[in-house]
Amino acid sequence: MAFYQLSVVDYLVFSSFLLLSVGVGVYYAIVDKFKKNTGGCKTEEYLMGGRKMSIIPVSLSLVTTFLSGITLLGTPAEVYDHGLLWCIHYLTGPIGFFITGAYLLPVLYRLNSTSIYEYLELRFHSALLRRLCAGLFIINTLIYTGVTIYAPALALNEVVNLDVWFLILLVGMCSTLYTTIGGLKAVVWADTLQAGVMYAGIFAIAYKGVVAVGGVDQVFDTFSKSGRWEESSKWDLNPAQVILSLPYPNPNPSLQYISVWIVLFSSTALNLCNYAINQMAAQRYCSLPSLRDAQKSLILIAPLYVFLSLLACFMAMVMFTLFYQCNPLETGEVSAYDQLAVLFAIRVSDGVPGLVGVFLACIFASSLSTVSSGYNSIAAVFYHDFVIPYSGHRLTPKKSLWLNKIVVLVSGTLSTGIAFSAGPLGGIVRSAVGLLGATIGPVLGVFCLGIFYRRASTKAVMTSFILSIKGSLEEEVLLRPVEISSLE
Repeated sequence: MAFYQLSVVDYLVFSSFLLLSVGVGVYYAIVDKFKKNTGGCKTEEYLMGGRKMSIIPVSLSLVTTFLSGITLLGTPAEVYDHGLLWCIHYLTGPIGFFITGAYLLPVLYRLNSTSIYEYLELRFHSALLRRLCAGLFIINTLIYTGVTIYAPALALNEVVNLDVWFLILLVGMCSTLYTTIGGLKAVVWADTLQAGVMYAGIFAIAYKGVVAVGGVDQVFDTFSKSGRWEESSKWDLNPAQVILSLPYPNPNPSLQYISVWIVLFSSTALNLCNYAINQMAAQRYCSLPSLRDAQKSLILIAPLYVFLSLLACFMAMVMFTLFYQCNPLETGEVSAYDQLAVLFAIRVSDGVPGLVGVFLACIFASSLSTVSSGYNSIAAVFYHDFVIPYSGHRLTPKKSLWLNKIVVLVSGTLSTGIAFSAGPLGGIVRSAVGLLGATIGPVLGVFCLGIFYRRASTKAVMTSFILSIKGSLEEEVLLRPVEISSLE
């Protein structure tokens, strides 16, 4: 496998982007330090931006937070391998935004709380349920951010020959640094910068790709000639197909790409998990001055989310056209579909200094936005769900602020450590992601039950929550066991 050597201009573009991201954190740390009003609101300023954030940067932050580097590399791979059916997943995503804005957000916003898990204690009178869900969020986020750092680093290492450990350390240190010193304001404004890089990077590479293959008509002609249009129209409206796709007794994985109902329900549920009952999203909604502003941000998110997602899908179509006669996986240029997007960027960037550096910045922008948001939200949940109920009243505002910064620093260190261990541990880390991911659905169920069904009792909710997690974990363990060979 031949590696691409980055030019000096590529390094300059990439490093400038990282410095700007860190610079945002430094700027807000300095601004907050010299603010005249330094009373007891320092912690809220750090975690919630003083609840005076603006709609546009918050909306961009929400989009980039949940479209990580894994998504930007994985979406082109899915479309390249399975066709445009994957795009429907993104087109149906706004259904989840509508449900969130109309029904869940008003309830959670009016709590005026930093942690959304406080709602569970108020609604079901159960501190145990609150801390259980909060603890699951912290563990889940730590592992997910670790994988979010590791996956793009591995893909780039295979194509660009940058040391994977160096890339992990770079992303881990940068995200931890500006999140620790700048708080939510730094995270949101850095996300805004990173969103611009993501849109510009994908658009530039897609445009250069269209020029390289001979125009948009050539892209659609190749897709048609290859039979991908026919594959993309094989929709099955029969609800019974959902049963056939279940993992027992005889699963049919291909149905996830052709069943309208599976795509519709999975996309809606995923976006509810991400944009409704996820602390990272709720924290941003509550950083806005009013509920109306929070709902406006959701309205703005929908087109931003769909446009960026479909732009990545279109880039995959161009990529398919370029590689139609010569599949890099068959020639050995790459070893996995996730590496195709990087190779494609290298191919079409020939003769344009710094364009590969822009695409690398695009990938790392998506990763930085996800992990920095995770660190800040972990601090908010840890402080409000575990510290304040026991000893928060004994902490001065200054000590509270420093405690939150320490939690962010520790979270970044642990997440980076998980990224380092993702390669050697292999199947164990993947299984941990699956096991913890299996808990997200039951948490969504608890919130929906509390909001939509007033007669739900604490005992019934706890029982159903535990049984749901038990069933999800059993399915994950029995059907996706750890491969021993992955530990070698």
